[in-house]
Amino acid sequence: KGTTITFNRGDDVCLKVNVYDSEGQPYTLQSGDALYFSAKAKAKDSNYAIPPKKLELDSENAPVIHIEPKDTWDLEFGTYVYDVQMITAGGRSSTIIKPSPLVIEESITAYGDR
Repeated sequence: KGTTITFNRGDDVCLKVNVYDSEGQPYTLQSGDALYFSAKAKAKDSNYAIPPKKLELDSENAPVIHIEPKDTWDLEFGTYVYDVQMITAGGRSSTIIKPSPLVIEESITAYGDR
């Protein structure tokens, strides 16, 4: 099920994604499976606020959304929409997190590279 992601603009965000099969059982990623995260101002927009990013795997082989500071520095504060799509090794496509709110909040301190 989709969930709201909230963080400050310019933060380095890492979020673990749990993947389940159609029967609600945990799904273990197979060799060749890939998950992608992307965000837009509105779902119907043709331009991405955050272009598709392939999810990384953590030390336990769990997929992780990694939003880097450079991904959000130039975005306006506010609510966007994101989803996560899985492409299996066999070429099947499935949206595993339906379009959900991505809230980018104000940030006071801007430290680091932009």
